[in-house]
Amino acid sequence: MDFTQLQKLTQLDGIAGRECAVRAEIAQQLPKQAQNVHTDAMGNLLALVPGKGEKTLILSAHMDEVGLLISYISPEGFLFFTPVGGIDQRTLLAQRVRVHTQTGVLTGVIGTKPAHITKPAERAQSVPMEELYIDVGLGAAAAQQVQVGDFATLQRPYEEFGNGFICTKALDDRVGCFCILEALKRVPKPNIKVQLVFSTQEEVGLRGASVAALNLKADAALAVDATGAADVPFCHPKDYIVRLGGGAGISALDAATITPTWLFDRLKNLCEAERIAYQVRIAPRGGNDAGAFSRQGIAACALSVPVRNIHSNVEVAYKADIEATVNLLCAVLEGKLSLLREDL
Repeated sequence: MDFTQLQKLTQLDGIAGRECAVRAEIAQQLPKQAQNVHTDAMGNLLALVPGKGEKTLILSAHMDEVGLLISYISPEGFLFFTPVGGIDQRTLLAQRVRVHTQTGVLTGVIGTKPAHITKPAERAQSVPMEELYIDVGLGAAAAQQVQVGDFATLQRPYEEFGNGFICTKALDDRVGCFCILEALKRVPKPNIKVQLVFSTQEEVGLRGASVAALNLKADAALAVDATGAADVPFCHPKDYIVRLGGGAGISALDAATITPTWLFDRLKNLCEAERIAYQVRIAPRGGNDAGAFSRQGIAACALSVPVRNIHSNVEVAYKADIEATVNLLCAVLEGKLSLLREDL
């Protein structure tokens, strides 16, 4: 499986509300048969891929990533920021960022009070977000290029390492966008109608998908997203949610959605019939675009790619899990998932 397109997508910058570069790239990668390609008022990219039969399936993935918004510039030229999306401040200290201004992109580094002039009690605690700053190396002249309201993205190149692992920023959720595009390459003529939604502002409350869902009619929706994998030291296996190497995550429940029984069971049965590795995802916290569609009465489920260190610049995924997710989407596009509701 070629991951070149995933690499390109993750290296684009687009925090919630600033997804234009990602949207432009995905628009270029849409299948030629896509119809009614357009961008709505929220910046969502929508398209319809025609297929056989009367049933319509929504495939959704969000384009935005977590990041930072510049909120204050000190007289000395240090940039203070507010997070956009859920970022653990413990992952930010001593990291590089890209600051996006009207005149170009600046490299910045995140710093705080030097360790050698702090007290032991201070060093034993996590540094609060408000005590972090970005240094772009321009001193007082920074204010001539950077404005309050500019945004910054985490910086980290795409790397493949170990035995089939990928590390980069923005796997959440460029990996979901990649899975949908890859499945459509493999199944260019689906056996169902497919409404594509590449959504905005998921990281700040499913805002883009919530607007898109108001104007869409479908028999079911699958939100393809990254989900946090807690299969690491100091976490008990009962708290893993999903694990790397377990295959595609099929959500039973999260904070935004409870998957209807008929859809949940059929997705699992399809994986078993097609010998696709899968795992059940139950996440008491966190949600995804499936919640936006379910609130409009559309049967919805999240298909999740497990990712360690989620919402950081060293997110880690496993190639075989991505492949399993693509294979499941291909089986769905081939019409192997019945969308006839039987439990009402």
